[in-house]
Amino acid sequence: MKSLIPFLGLIGAVGAHPIEFHKDPFRQLEEVWPTPTEVRLASGAPGPKYWQQRADYDLKIELDEKKQHLTGSGKITYSNQSPHTLTYLWLQLDRNRYTPNSHGNLSAEINSLAGTSTSGFAMILNYETFDGGFHVDNVVNDQGAELKHTVVDTMMRIDLPQPLKPKQSFSFRIAWNYKLNDSRSSWGRSNSELFQDGNRVHEIAQWYPRMAVYNDVRGWQNKAFLGRGEFALEFGDYKVAITVPSDHVVSATGELKNGKQCLKPEWQKRLKKAETATEPLMIITRQESEENSKTRAKDTKTWIFEAKNVRDFAWASSRKFVWDAVKHQLPGTKKKVWAMSLYPSEFTPLWKKYSTHAVIHALNVFSKYTFDYPYPVAISIGGPVWGMEYPMICFNGPRPENDGTYSKRSKNGLISIVIHEVGHNWFPMIVNSDERQWTWMDEGLTSFMQTVAEQEWKDHYPSRGMPQKIGTYMTSSNQVPIMTHSQSIQQFGPNAYTKPAVGLGILRETIMGRELFDHAFKEYSRRWMFKHPEPSDFFRTMEDAAGIDLDWFWHSWFYTTKHVDLAATNIKRYLLDDGNPKDQAKREKNTDKEAKKKNITAENNKKIPKYTDGRKDLHDFYDKLDRFKVTEADKKSFTESMAKLEPHEQKLFKSKKEFQVVTFKNNGGVIMPILVELHFKKGKTQTVHLPAEIWKKNAREVKKLFVTKEPIVKVVIDPDERLADTNTTNNVWPPEIGETHFTPKPREKKKNEMQKARDQKKKAKEAKEAKEAAKKKGNKKDAAK
Repeated sequence: MKSLIPFLGLIGAVGAHPIEFHKDPFRQLEEVWPTPTEVRLASGAPGPKYWQQRADYDLKIELDEKKQHLTGSGKITYSNQSPHTLTYLWLQLDRNRYTPNSHGNLSAEINSLAGTSTSGFAMILNYETFDGGFHVDNVVNDQGAELKHTVVDTMMRIDLPQPLKPKQSFSFRIAWNYKLNDSRSSWGRSNSELFQDGNRVHEIAQWYPRMAVYNDVRGWQNKAFLGRGEFALEFGDYKVAITVPSDHVVSATGELKNGKQCLKPEWQKRLKKAETATEPLMIITRQESEENSKTRAKDTKTWIFEAKNVRDFAWASSRKFVWDAVKHQLPGTKKKVWAMSLYPSEFTPLWKKYSTHAVIHALNVFSKYTFDYPYPVAISIGGPVWGMEYPMICFNGPRPENDGTYSKRSKNGLISIVIHEVGHNWFPMIVNSDERQWTWMDEGLTSFMQTVAEQEWKDHYPSRGMPQKIGTYMTSSNQVPIMTHSQSIQQFGPNAYTKPAVGLGILRETIMGRELFDHAFKEYSRRWMFKHPEPSDFFRTMEDAAGIDLDWFWHSWFYTTKHVDLAATNIKRYLLDDGNPKDQAKREKNTDKEAKKKNITAENNKKIPKYTDGRKDLHDFYDKLDRFKVTEADKKSFTESMAKLEPHEQKLFKSKKEFQVVTFKNNGGVIMPILVELHFKKGKTQTVHLPAEIWKKNAREVKKLFVTKEPIVKVVIDPDERLADTNTTNNVWPPEIGETHFTPKPREKKKNEMQKARDQKKKAKEAKEAKEAAKKKGNKKDAAK
């Protein structure tokens, strides 16, 4: 994004402050978007001089389960494919966020401690002392010579011994260690959960120093990881050796290369059978998982995985895993992909039924609307991280109750989160946007596609990305535009997930139509496979591929905090008049008659004798004149004027068309098409779609002529609630009386204060008399009562 806006009327702001545009919302955004180059074209496509860097990894990592500690080492080869000479490299040390003095920890805010749970307090106190950051043991070149390096919060700079010229590569080795997060006292995208049987599920991510992105837009992306803005990464090949207790099962990005050494023979046989199965098969059963959890191995085993052309690598390890899998064939292709789920035995009632099926569904739908899934496997892991994505593997948290039952919310939660996290393989794992900068480019696009997939899972699935569910947020305070840096977003979920998803849904269903939208969205996805797109690349591609000017939409939906509030405020009927004097005289006579009726004084005086009654001498020409009489001259003039008209003009007056002008107002500021439902006198309706361009000359109020056969008696805007209109009470003209149903509660009869006093006095008297009577009888027990 350019920092200086080169035209008056557009005021840019730093950070979270909204951008206010020129009063013309249709002004083109070329003035805002970066100037096209041969690297990024004006069409939104990568240019002939497009370039990006590459990083290949050969890593080793060992889990000490008892100490909850990881120790790693490895070789990183960085390839400079830019046209620039580099003198240093930047790496991400994301784990450094989990240290007391990290920028993310020190800049974290809290509104109040009121209502904080004990676990919440434990987490707060943990961050005051817990050191989960990287401890870098050494950084050396291939010859073992130490490389000068500097740690800056969550980033590390390595100074190169010689400048790295274009088309050259540099390899270095690094060793590190760190302490794992525990889900009972910390949050994180990487975590370890202790279960009641004393076993853990480890979900491990951001576990190694990762190369930062260097590109044509902002050079090195070396902004600190503060905890929210996620990651910007380069593609490369990975070889990873993971050493864990020998009774653990490991799942990871990529393909397992030493399965014969790691998997039991019966598991291998079941996997072989699952290659041709049509439904997920159990590879490790719940019974086997529970049996495996009863003992603790004292030795270790190393699992070796390889992954080609990925931007990251994550893994999970536990002796508790149940495992189901099937090799699924993508519809319309010959390609088969492993779809699988691994989860602790306690998750089985819910996960066995839905997790892998949700993986399969995500693979099908995302492939259909973007590009075929290119990787060999897609995995859903159940554990402490509620929802987080990595190439080929994702971590998910919804689970059943302790008794094995699950709520509808848990069921839908699991299905939705698996679809969402598997869907992130497309955005940003392959269409590799900068998450540190623009959260909406991965979360918003994935949430949109999640909604598409959910609606293809079953009818009326409760998706959050529907227009009807965004109104409260759109009219709320404390908002920032979608086009806001990730760390400065307020109301993170609605801003970065829901609002972009709803906006794209409106584009698809209402503004562009599915055919045009789907073609353009697929074009964007394919253009930027395994590349680094920016927001302007998305905006430009959608317009380029669809042939529609959408700057007005990007402007109001992505760059402002305005909302949708369209209103119908008036209908005025214009009656076609051929000038026939007979008809005019009749109308004037009726008008005069109605006017006299409204003269209340004259009406009340009808029975009172008038002075001129019976006095012919006081009557003259004017009293006898018929003001509404049609003369022969009038008739002749009309006949002559009609004869001068062309046949098609004469036919116009016989058509009996109704001309009505409806006034619409844009109270919310967001430009939208106007979806109008016209109601006619005889009960029929007609739907009219007025394009957004109707607001071009006046973005606040427009008048639209409707020519119909019957009179319009009612106008309804957006009857199907497709536009995210925040106020539907003004969508109908003439206004309607609102209705609501209520059930009155029976009213309790209340005694007045005087009656209450009399009742109390009577009770006291009766109690006194009873006590005296008991004394006389000598009944001490009753007297005591």
